Parts: sequence; structure tokens; C-alpha cells
Amino acid sequence: MSKTNWQLWKEKKAGDSVRPWDLLNPNIQQVDEDTYNHRYNICLSCPSLIQATKTCKKCGCFMAQKCKLPHASCPIGKWGAYTEVADVV
Repeated sequence: MSKTNWQLWKEKKAGDSVRPWDLLNPNIQQVDEDTYNHRYNICLSCPSLIQATKTCKKCGCFMAQKCKLPHASCPIGKWGAYTEVADVV
């Protein structure tokens, strides 16, 4: 039996360090607003972004959320992980 597209995608992404629940983890601070805006604006102009859902065709992530995570990076190298995050208030 052949694998479904979902199974193939999960196998391909098995090494990806970004998980949706990282946004809920209190130990992971989010990037500052300038970094977020810079990343997200790059995504908004990218042909790999599905405009209707703001989902990336390459990684399958919701980019409005992924851009907030410091350890996240663009799957095609347009922006990378960020090491400095804003202090939690």
C-alpha cells in the first residue's frame, strides 16, 4: 500500500525543529515585533505562500504564527533562526 501525502509530509518534516505547540510553551520566548514583521513581510511577498490561508507550500506552516518563534526558519532560506528575543513582561 502506498503512503498518503500526509505520511510523506510527516516523514519529510521529521527533522524540523518547529512544532505548533511551541507557541504555547512558556519557556520559549517570542521574537520582538520588528523581527516578526520583517519575517512575515518576506513571507507575504513569497510565491510559496498560499495567500488565502497564509500557509507555506514548502513546510505547511501557518506563517503568521511560525514567524513568532525564534528557532524557526524559512524552508527555502529567506530568513533564519533568531537568537535574541525580547524580555517577557
